[in-house]
Amino acid sequence: MKTIKSLSWLVVLAGAWEVIAPFVLGYTIAAGALWDAIILGIGLVILAGWAALSNEASTIRSLNWINVILGVWLIIAPFLIGYTSFAAALWNDIIVGIVVVVLAGWAAIVAPSARDEVSGHLPG
Repeated sequence: MKTIKSLSWLVVLAGAWEVIAPFVLGYTIAAGALWDAIILGIGLVILAGWAALSNEASTIRSLNWINVILGVWLIIAPFLIGYTSFAAALWNDIIVGIVVVVLAGWAAIVAPSARDEVSGHLPG
């Protein structure tokens, strides 16, 4: 369970970076990229923080799968919203999205199932 919580805290950090990235990397003029980063970043911080603080396997697993979906959105958002001309926003979202998909996916996959939780066979 310690590994799962550590992975969730790393997703919290990725979400926090996503919130401040437009200001640090200078793409605040791209309204779509700016608001996408802020909204998705806040969502990642809240959901991953909740997963990191939760002790219920089903909650942890569900929240991490939602974060995987948010990570996939980050990867495809520049193309769907149309801010591919802002290289900093494009590459930041792709890289953060991949990081979130890997970390949250890993946490979701190794999270104990409800059956393991009931039987007391929780992984470390």
